[in-house]
Amino acid sequence: MTDLFSILIPELEKEDAHFGAVSVDGSTYVIFALPYFQLQAVPDGYAFIDSYYIASNRAYFLRKRLCGMLEAEGFETHTCEHSYKHIAAVTGLGVRLRSTLIANEAFGTRMALEIIGVKGVFAKEITVSELYRDYPLSEKCRDCKICETLCPQGCIHENSFEYEKCTRHAQDNCFFSDEKSAKAAGTNLWGCDICQRFCPHNTHLPKRELNEEEKELFKLENLFNAFSFGKKGCEPYRDILGGNYLRPARLLALTINVMANSKNPEQYLPYVLKAECHADERVKAAVERFKKK
Repeated sequence: MTDLFSILIPELEKEDAHFGAVSVDGSTYVIFALPYFQLQAVPDGYAFIDSYYIASNRAYFLRKRLCGMLEAEGFETHTCEHSYKHIAAVTGLGVRLRSTLIANEAFGTRMALEIIGVKGVFAKEITVSELYRDYPLSEKCRDCKICETLCPQGCIHENSFEYEKCTRHAQDNCFFSDEKSAKAAGTNLWGCDICQRFCPHNTHLPKRELNEEEKELFKLENLFNAFSFGKKGCEPYRDILGGNYLRPARLLALTINVMANSKNPEQYLPYVLKAECHADERVKAAVERFKKK
């Protein structure tokens, strides 16, 4: 059988990935991180979609491809049921932050993680209890409360994180608990990014502007028209949103919320009124919120 890492390392290096490995309960877990550059704050008239999802989509398909290569060489691969963040910590790929994110020295928090599980022991072996020990916070986090202070939903605390209050959780469920929460989401259509944008772990990383393709795709009118057209209209967003692109009603409702939070919501009224009779209750609720604004 070909050596596991002689297959994986060249492929991971081609993608500029950082990686590590550990064995637990007779399986080896190879974790890798793909870096990405985050967007500057988007200009008025556009929605923010976190670039993490593009990297996450790439990482997902890279994992699938690598698993196929390993299986062709006789390895038995499987999904990982353990915490990605604990595996990142134990392999030295990243450190734990107050925001519950993982930071890498080179990539900061700007990375997408994936794990390849392989039957057999091919790396340092540890017990499950060792894997899940309480890893300390990053040194930079100990006296820093930037993310806690700036979180628009107030979900980051010294020793806990209230995911149910996070903008990302609200987007996934397409439900904002009140007007204050909906307004705090700003023009973030998918993802929030505030805790990362100001994190000291990311200060050395460059930011990028919207490219021409993104300007076309992220413009509010174009988002509304695409998501109003159902799954077929969402097709151009597949590589940007991953599997989330198959949720047109949810994305349409979120777009309407972004329109309501824009600097000039009245310019979008003709679009929003077209959705008044939409069958989905989430869209109807977003329309009602917009009209109250």
